[in-house]
Amino acid sequence: MRTALETYRGFIDALNTYDLERAADFVDAGRYRETCIGYIRGMVDWDQARESMRKVWQGLPDLRVDLVHIASSGDYVVAHGSAHGSATGRLFGAPATGRRSEANFFDYARVADGLIVERIQQSDIFTQMRQMYGKPLGLVGLGAMFLRNQPNR
Repeated sequence: MRTALETYRGFIDALNTYDLERAADFVDAGRYRETCIGYIRGMVDWDQARESMRKVWQGLPDLRVDLVHIASSGDYVVAHGSAHGSATGRLFGAPATGRRSEANFFDYARVADGLIVERIQQSDIFTQMRQMYGKPLGLVGLGAMFLRNQPNR
């Protein structure tokens, strides 16, 4: 059986290659819960997380997460790195600007029986928005952009 660290790294590697089928090999789809603070309102299941990821990839088709620090203890993994990409598509309703962004990224994952069952992640969205759109968006604009068409939770 894979360790929590091996499971997490495999999952991130799959996401970095835009391969949701391979990413599914690292999650317990029936138990999986995720929140991506800023992109998702509340916890979602695996199907909703995949749909959200597809929307993010539409806006940032070259999105990549580079892990700088990673720690694991038992069934838990925490990681820090950077999330970067170019806004060449619509991102949750916001127009494409073609600008690149790079922001800090933090992640927490809980693994059970070699599969991820819970994930909480956050990137510095305000820094991303400033880089992609030239200025920070107001909370109303940011909320409207990221919560559009999100599940009611």
